[in-house]
Amino acid sequence: MMESDPPSGGSARERILGDWYEKNYSLIAASADGSFFSRYMHRALERRHGPTESYSHVLEVGANRGEHLEFVRHGFDEYLLTDLGTPEVDPSVLADPRIKFGVCDVTALPYADSTFDRVISTCVLHHVDSPLQAALEMRRVTRSGGVVSVLMPTDPGLAYRVGKAVTSGRKARGLGLGPQHDLVSALDHRNHFRSIRTQLMHVFREDTPEITWYPWRVPSVETNAFVVFQARVRRAG
Repeated sequence: MMESDPPSGGSARERILGDWYEKNYSLIAASADGSFFSRYMHRALERRHGPTESYSHVLEVGANRGEHLEFVRHGFDEYLLTDLGTPEVDPSVLADPRIKFGVCDVTALPYADSTFDRVISTCVLHHVDSPLQAALEMRRVTRSGGVVSVLMPTDPGLAYRVGKAVTSGRKARGLGLGPQHDLVSALDHRNHFRSIRTQLMHVFREDTPEITWYPWRVPSVETNAFVVFQARVRRAG
């Protein structure tokens, strides 16, 4: 999910968002951990991947607390959870020696070219300073034949905005947090869907990129809540 903002210091935006997510996200957001919508999104990202597949080295950027990990069905030898801060995960995750942790920014990944067989991003690109640079970095560290999987909401599409208004917005108003919720919504998604989609399609233009729309398969920003973007990296030579 969203890359963790610093709890203190940083810009005014980072302080406001960090404070909001720490105090209110699990109470208000429709996509909070364990919610129906959260499970639906995570399962959608893994729909194409099953137990007969295996990706030896997997990188997840903006992993937050490792929420996506339990939905991964394919095999792996190593799964690297990364975020701007060390992910705080369930103790059961710590018991798996295949799970590793890293602190990094998706726009400047500290890994060598062609390191990973799969790179995963869930609800990250709306938040970063440069989706283009993030996409370039994700492609750079993916091996030829490897897969990049990106889940992103269709904000500011109509379905997304209406859904947010009647879920997290309604809960926030009921708790007297309407103005704070509106401010966070204004600051949170600094990049809009159409822009991110165009940048992804450019970076992965040689990799047969595909977009699957949810909940309706008809390609429409206004009637869908999120998409799954996937590309299999091809390198010359």
